[in-house]
Amino acid sequence: MSLIAGRKPGLAYAIIWLLLAGLLLFLSRDNVATLSGWDPDDQLRLVQLRDFLGGQSWWDSSQYRLNAPDGAPMHWSRLIELPLAAIILALRPLLGTYGAEMAAGIIVPLGCYALIAAILASIAARIAGHIAGVSALMMAMVAPALSMQLRPMRIDHHGWQLVCAAIALWTLFWPKPRRAGLLLGLALAVWMHISLEGAPAAVMFFALLAFGWVRDAGERPRLQAAIMAFALTSLALFFATQRQGLSGAQYCDAISPAHIWAIIAAALSALAVTALPLARWPFRLAALALPAGLAGGLFVYLAPDCLSGAFAQMDPVVRKYWYAQVNEGLPVWRQDAATALLFLGVAIASLASLPWLRRQLAPEKWALLVRIVPLQIYAIMLSMLVFRTISVVTLLAIPALACAATLLIARYREEPVLARRLRYVALFILLLMPGALLQQAYLFFAGNAAETATAPIAGAQTYSCDSAQSITTLASLPSSRMVAPFDIGPMILLTSAHKVLASSHHRNQQGMREQIDIFRLPPAQSKAIIDRRGIAYIVACPDESELGNYSKADPDGLWAALAKGRVPAWLERLPDRGSGIQIWRVRKP
Repeated sequence: MSLIAGRKPGLAYAIIWLLLAGLLLFLSRDNVATLSGWDPDDQLRLVQLRDFLGGQSWWDSSQYRLNAPDGAPMHWSRLIELPLAAIILALRPLLGTYGAEMAAGIIVPLGCYALIAAILASIAARIAGHIAGVSALMMAMVAPALSMQLRPMRIDHHGWQLVCAAIALWTLFWPKPRRAGLLLGLALAVWMHISLEGAPAAVMFFALLAFGWVRDAGERPRLQAAIMAFALTSLALFFATQRQGLSGAQYCDAISPAHIWAIIAAALSALAVTALPLARWPFRLAALALPAGLAGGLFVYLAPDCLSGAFAQMDPVVRKYWYAQVNEGLPVWRQDAATALLFLGVAIASLASLPWLRRQLAPEKWALLVRIVPLQIYAIMLSMLVFRTISVVTLLAIPALACAATLLIARYREEPVLARRLRYVALFILLLMPGALLQQAYLFFAGNAAETATAPIAGAQTYSCDSAQSITTLASLPSSRMVAPFDIGPMILLTSAHKVLASSHHRNQQGMREQIDIFRLPPAQSKAIIDRRGIAYIVACPDESELGNYSKADPDGLWAALAKGRVPAWLERLPDRGSGIQIWRVRKP
């Protein structure tokens, strides 16, 4: 405790982070060893990175082994590939390509995790002292919603989004408003460039700053600095990554010309109205209608199709069979209850602690903490509609939870009765891992407590059908074009030289639609698409939920027939590979 509360608590922070990061690395060892990451996005990101290092243009992020020969356009930014590429290029002479890729897959996400944990610790320490800082660091490292996005080999964009969110939150506690505003605008612009999922967060932070200016005209420097930094950074990143600039195509899923024009309009008009000498708050509030209305009206005029969201341009068949089945994009009431409680635990515990913190914290400390509360409530409401935002919700909830833990520790140290001290220990553990306890309580009362897993037999094959170890067995087949379930496609690209028609990446509308049609249409119609596309193999893991959906929705379709053992004459069943991979070869005329 003296180390934590001393003059150099950074050493305690580093020791705790190293221990927990080492545990994460150990638990991730299989995913690290196979370079397979944690989901199709990580796998395809590594494929994209290899193509970039192999000479593919900075301006061209298409994946040419999807939807061959045309390739699949991707909405991903090259920006987050730069740290990975730099580490690989630096370490490849020493470790070889495999070792360098592994090192990059460890260093980048854990480096992001270290930065996020340090920022949250700094915020909590600013409010309630160094013990709160250590508590925040521990909570960040064990929170499921954060660790799932920042563990080793989680190399897709999610970790960098959380870095931007942490930096944006951090600036609210800086004493120099202009400098804080500049960094806030920079962080929000980078976040939106990485993914338009950052747009609601940008609205949230700018609304908070604008409300601060309405209440106090002295907050003008922070707001104006944030506006300028956001606009200039957005312009710089757009022109640095878009070869055609403002004459390029308009997309609803990434920063496009309509977004840039709206940002310019909002920035110029907002800077103008905030410069006016408006002495009374009602006038300042009314003045904000100009930038909001001007930017919104211009965006509606330039991109009316995008009013329905980032996936407004999606093929309706693709939406029905794929997007409507993606759990993370669905509201909270469409999630498995036990899983939802595991990830919502930190947010629930943090909200529940706020009334108690309001009574227990000194007024000046509560005044600091309350800066986060509007953001926290807004983010929780958003997560109810789109569950994938739960990681940002967790990040915003940790400082308050850490302050509550600090008060419990103080009570523990002051309590002379042992039995009562144990009560504070139990409450501290509850705050440290509220999601796990809520999940187990739900499973217990619902009568669904998980059965004790049977230990695997030594030497037995325990890999799943779609694992890297299993999919690698396809590499010995002649290099060809394949059809496979969406979530298997990236692993095939990562572990072999094959091409696949589509994966779970939505800009490949044509490939996704035709792949769905191959599985759902009657065999004769499927064969016409397969012949036109030059498909040589159909590959499947029969337990994939995607395939089950085809069987239910289209009982006369090709997959429904294959699942029942009715193989059309133009297909030849090959022996299974890996852990139950089923393969059919298309017979040549």
